[in-house]
This record gives sequence, structure tokens and C-alpha cells, in this order.
Amino acid sequence: MKTIKMRLTPESVDNVIAELKDYQNDLERKLKILVGRLTQEGVQVARSAVITSQGDSHDAGVDYKIDSTSGEIIEATIWLTGTDALFIEFGAGIFYNNGNIHPKAAEFGYGVGTYPGQRYAITPGYWWYRDESKHLRFSLGTEATMPMYRAAETIRNQIIQTAIETFMKG
Repeated sequence: MKTIKMRLTPESVDNVIAELKDYQNDLERKLKILVGRLTQEGVQVARSAVITSQGDSHDAGVDYKIDSTSGEIIEATIWLTGTDALFIEFGAGIFYNNGNIHPKAAEFGYGVGTYPGQRYAITPGYWWYRDESKHLRFSLGTEATMPMYRAAETIRNQIIQTAIETFMKG
């Protein structure tokens, strides 16, 4: 914790005000660094999970935004993009997901066997479906690699150490 000493003179009070403004600016700079580091770590974990997902779902990516335009609040958002994002997060079919259940599946109402109109998600092996062009497609489903869950978990696990590094060294 920074200590500021002063005398009760107008010049000393002015110096303390200037020091406090410098401290405030430094604190804001370090907060931006902290949010940026945690965001980048989360994005890296999420992208790795998207890339390693096995199965039929390939239309997914990771995007993010860091915003400090409100002045006092620095916020970061990480999200999945693409039509297959939920399949990669929560999984589809048991071929890749037998026993690998997303910890938040029940809370959000997603996961293996929850797709509207599905009939074969719990059937071992594979199934067939018709795509948008009405072509018959073979599927083993999609592995739930949980990019958002893992990104959030990583950020939670690293926030204290990253904050210590940022504020003590930064």
C-alpha cells in the first residue's frame, strides 16, 4: 500500500493532490492490464478447446471485446461464434460424450439429448440426419470441449496470481 506524507501547507496539499491523481492514473492503467491479461488467457483457453473438439461441428470461433469507455468500469466479454458453438460447448451424441457431461448443462437446458426433435442422441454409435439442403448426413455427434466453461474456470483460478503480478510488478 502506498503511503503519502504531507504537511499542513497549501503547497504540501497541492503535492498530495497531484500524487493522488498519479496514483489513480496508475491504478487505472494496471486495471486495464489485469483485465487484458485475464481476457487473453481466457481467449487462448477457449480457442484451444474449439480447435480440439472432435466430431461434426466445425463452424465455431472465439471473439472478445475489452471496453473501458464508461470511464470507471473496465469490462471484457468473451463469446463463441458460429452455428456450431452450442454443440462444441455442450456436446451432441454419446460417441464423444459418454460420461463427459458439461457441469452447467442442466442449469442451461443444453447437452446430449436436449436438441429439439432429436431421437437418437442417446443411441450408441452414430445416426443420420438431413441437413439444410435435405441431404442425408452421417454423424457421430460433437465432443463437448466446453470452451466458455474452461475459459471462465481458468480466469477464476488465475485472477489472484495475475492481480498480484500486475499490481506488485506492473
